[in-house]
Amino acid sequence: MHEFLQTVLVPGLADGAIYGLVAVGFATLFTTTGVINFAHGQMVMLMPMSVLVAAGAGLPVWLAYVAALAVMAVVALTVEWTAVRPFVQSGQSASWLLSTLAISVILAELLAIPYSGEFRNFTYGVSKHRFDLAGLAVSPAELTAVAALFVVAGLLVVFYRRTRIGLELRAIADDLDGAEAIGISRARASQIATVLSALVAAVTGVLVASTQLVTPSLGLSYTFYGFVATAIGGMGSIGGAVAGGLVIGVVSQFAGVYVGSLTVNLTVFLLLVVVYLVRPHGLFGAAPVREV
Repeated sequence: MHEFLQTVLVPGLADGAIYGLVAVGFATLFTTTGVINFAHGQMVMLMPMSVLVAAGAGLPVWLAYVAALAVMAVVALTVEWTAVRPFVQSGQSASWLLSTLAISVILAELLAIPYSGEFRNFTYGVSKHRFDLAGLAVSPAELTAVAALFVVAGLLVVFYRRTRIGLELRAIADDLDGAEAIGISRARASQIATVLSALVAAVTGVLVASTQLVTPSLGLSYTFYGFVATAIGGMGSIGGAVAGGLVIGVVSQFAGVYVGSLTVNLTVFLLLVVVYLVRPHGLFGAAPVREV
């Protein structure tokens, strides 16, 4: 049992928390706009890469973080203007799929420029040095990732249910024409949702960089697992994103340890198929309402 907890559950939950945060970022944007941003994984890597470049230029670490957040906001709003806003609640999935994939490729190429795509050590995050906790070796970075997942998801749920802006974003999702008829701006809602998603990506990026070497190619991997977690949990469901991420993390770790590393992706997709056979819209997803 101890071996299972140490080799499967602890790293599985830590990885799953990261996948869950990526999925929460997807859900945050999709809830309002109906768009899945496939450049989100690159946004995750943009945060630590920006901190590295700013700190390498001589800025104090705290100022490097501020500069990185400013870069995140500018890039997020640019992505929103070019690849998200034109397709808000349009139902044209092929259009936003191609537009966000194109942005993902562009960002990956730009992020490779500062260090020629080489792996870099990120020393400005949470400690990854393990300590003993109830007989298990864990790191502050792993514990922080799990805590951040629930804190971020909880704050977003409160935001959407208890604040005026959050309710306006939900109104855009529920009835775009009706929301615009009462004065809610589609453009403003799209911008707010994109910035929120970028903030989630910033938190995720720091946690990713705290546990492994940073390289732009990591963005594609996290896009993949985050999207599967979103699909399993249910599109647009923040709670589903949390559950989907944790499930993917533990299942993939179990497959890697007890079946073989080459079977991880196969296992993840088999799990997705099984979930969709039982719950076609994901664990916490709802069937779309048809307009007649």
